[in-house]
Amino acid sequence: MFIHQARKLNISTYQKCLILNTGLLITLLFSMHSFAGNLAYITNQGANTASVIDIATQKITHTLALGKAPVGIAIARAQHRVYISNANSQTISVINSQTQKVVQEIPVNIQPVGIAITNDGKTLFAADWEGAQVLSIDTAQPHKQRAFKAGKTPSGMVVSADNKTLFIANRDSDNVTVVDVNTLKTITTVPVGIHPFALTLSPDKKSVYVVNVVSNNLTRMDVNTYQTESIKTGQHPYGVAISPDDRWLFVTNNHAESVSVIDAKTKKIVHTITVGEFPEGIDYDPASHLIFVANWGSDNVSVIDANTRQVINTIASHKLCRSFGPFILEQK
Repeated sequence: MFIHQARKLNISTYQKCLILNTGLLITLLFSMHSFAGNLAYITNQGANTASVIDIATQKITHTLALGKAPVGIAIARAQHRVYISNANSQTISVINSQTQKVVQEIPVNIQPVGIAITNDGKTLFAADWEGAQVLSIDTAQPHKQRAFKAGKTPSGMVVSADNKTLFIANRDSDNVTVVDVNTLKTITTVPVGIHPFALTLSPDKKSVYVVNVVSNNLTRMDVNTYQTESIKTGQHPYGVAISPDDRWLFVTNNHAESVSVIDAKTKKIVHTITVGEFPEGIDYDPASHLIFVANWGSDNVSVIDANTRQVINTIASHKLCRSFGPFILEQK
């Protein structure tokens, strides 16, 4: 098309090349923009893999071979790194999010399930499922690891927005350990519900939501005062995602095979969405307002439109999908 236009206008060879190169550049930029959409990482515990989903197309673009029983996810966006805990091989896989290649395996000598990372990407935390401890790992020099105390069976973790505080859900202690990120000393221990598992930081960075599996509720905790309040959920909640305006909470109910939509203002369930079998991990993509749910029992991912509160797609993945922790990479 560009060559035909150049001949019609009788312009110079230099101008023809300029037009051709401009067209190629536009095509290249368009392709790069299309590729640079947000991604969802789904850990498949039973297949020892992770599925990478392009959120724009809702298709799996890559399947990554990992260690044994991958579960937890932590994302360092600025560093183009995704970390995945492999519980049974006692390692953490490091993925380059630009190439979708595993670039490193970090031995940890614990059974890592929940992991979290500081906002600067410099420190990775791995909770020991079989012990009352957490590891602090220097991401630049992963052999540099320090262990510090937590409660019984530490599970989900999250770091405060100011990088100063780590919150650890202790499943078998029914509490949350609050730790100083710099000293790794316990600041306080906060009682919550029965069997706290997942933790999520609210978009406004003021609250941590704790999912209490056995007591069928959430605990909302103020990140500064540590004051708490309880919010009822469905049966056996496993994960929580929050809308960007902090108004709506979306909770996976593992034994009810559903997602509860909770009004954060009234603290009431306003809608229930049927998903796959034994839903666990859940995350909210702010760009598309789609919610992704990893269904452990049906080996697939439910895609929910946050506005209509309807499942709009089901994506087949591999055996035992989990995705424990925030698993959507926002490529801003």
